[in-house]
Amino acid sequence: SFINEAFYTASRSGLRTIDDMMAFAWDEGVKFEPGTQWAYSQTGFLVLGKVIEVVTGTSYYAYVREHIFRRAGMVDTDNYELDLVTPNLAIGYEREITETGVVFRTNQFKYLLRGSSAAGAYSTVDDLLKFDRALHANKLVGADYVAMITSAKPAMNAPNYGYGFDVEADRQVIGHRGTFQGISSNMDFFPSAGYTAIILSNYTDGRTPIVEKIRTLIVGAH
Repeated sequence: SFINEAFYTASRSGLRTIDDMMAFAWDEGVKFEPGTQWAYSQTGFLVLGKVIEVVTGTSYYAYVREHIFRRAGMVDTDNYELDLVTPNLAIGYEREITETGVVFRTNQFKYLLRGSSAAGAYSTVDDLLKFDRALHANKLVGADYVAMITSAKPAMNAPNYGYGFDVEADRQVIGHRGTFQGISSNMDFFPSAGYTAIILSNYTDGRTPIVEKIRTLIVGAH
């Protein structure tokens, strides 16, 4: 992952572009020969953002804002720069047990100054539901591509992963989750049941019990 020791010790004030973050990936080697195994890779998503910039000739941020967020009607979603004032922007919290009791700390000094193609965008439940509706209405990509990205790739040693989506229980659950200190999110599609479940928490691992309960209720009932 490009979020390595060098990343954590660097000044966040200079990390505002895909290229700024790519600098932390250059010295990282590969874990295995491509296609022989599978592992979730934040660096892979970061490189994908750079591919978008090279192909389109515009910044990743401008491209997804125009072709994803605006097209889906996601008016409260963006890769906000945290040193600018954005009304109603959530702050993440993590719980720490100390000798004097429980202390809650914000993640402001740990989190990305600005998100990237790997992680860090801000959104709302309403906007993510708009993304869900736009994706499955083929407004973002064609139907063949929707099927492609939401299907597992066992031939590539990824029996439970498509392109950006976990694919579980014979496609009964398709989703993606996000985790960081003070951040815990999850979005699940339930194709056969016809439901979408979205959870956004500004508390470390706040999503887990809710995700488990929802999946038990929906998958267990169908």
